[in-house]
Amino acid sequence: MINYTLKQLYSFEAVIRLGGFTSASKELHVTQPAVYMQVHQLQQNIGAKLFDINGKKISPTFVGKKIYKTALETINRLENSKLEISQILNPDSGHLQIAVATTANSFTSVLLSKFKKEFPKMTFNIDVTNRIALLDNLKKKNADLVIMAVPVGAVGKLAEKIIPHMKSGAVLTDTGSTKSSVLRDVASHLREDIHWLPSHPLAGTEHSGPGAGFESLFDGRYWIVLPLDCDEIVVAKFETFVTGLGSITAR
Repeated sequence: MINYTLKQLYSFEAVIRLGGFTSASKELHVTQPAVYMQVHQLQQNIGAKLFDINGKKISPTFVGKKIYKTALETINRLENSKLEISQILNPDSGHLQIAVATTANSFTSVLLSKFKKEFPKMTFNIDVTNRIALLDNLKKKNADLVIMAVPVGAVGKLAEKIIPHMKSGAVLTDTGSTKSSVLRDVASHLREDIHWLPSHPLAGTEHSGPGAGFESLFDGRYWIVLPLDCDEIVVAKFETFVTGLGSITAR
C-alpha cells in the first residue's frame, strides 16, 4: 500500500508548480531542507522517481505527473472544504485576493464598493496589473478572483490560455455576453473540473453601454444566467454575489 501525508503532497505540489525548492519553501513558510525532506519521503513512499532536475528546471516524471494530479485534487478538495466550513461559521465575512486588468479597474472598483456595502465584513486585496501578470497569477494560484475586460470575439482565445491554469472547481463566467459563438468557443476548451457559467449583467442596456454611468450600472438590472450543466450550488452562490450588487437574476 502506498502512503503519503498532506505535508508531502503540499510540498510536492508547490515544488512542481513553482519549479523549485526555494520558491516552494517561501510559499509554504518553511525551510528549503524541510521541503526537500517531505518530497524525498514522498518518493520513498511511492517507490519511484517523481521529478527530474535539469539545471535549475524541475519537471515531473510520468509517475510524478500522476502524483501531482492527485496532490492538486486533494489540496483543492481540502481548501474548498475549509472555505465552506468558514463560510458556514462566518457567512458574511472572508477575504478575497483579486487580480484586475488595468482596463477593468474602474469597473471593478464600482462593483466591489457595492458588494462591500452588502457584505461589510468582507475584505479585499486588489492587484491592478497587465494581462501577462494576470495569467501569471493564475499559474501560481495567487488570486481568488481574476477580472479582465476583453472584446466578445476574443473570449474564446482568452479561455484557451487561462483554463489550463485554473484551480479545480473554479468558476469561469463571461459577464458580457451570452452569444452562441462565445458559448461554443469557450466550451471547446473546457476541463471537466471547471464550472462554465455564461451570464450577461447588462441585459437591456446594450444601447447605452457601460459608459452610461457606473454608479447605477447594476442597480435593478436583470442579470441573465445560463446554468447549462453547471452545479446548482455554484449557480446559487453566483446569484448571491449578483444580488449583492443590486441586480436581479434571471435564467
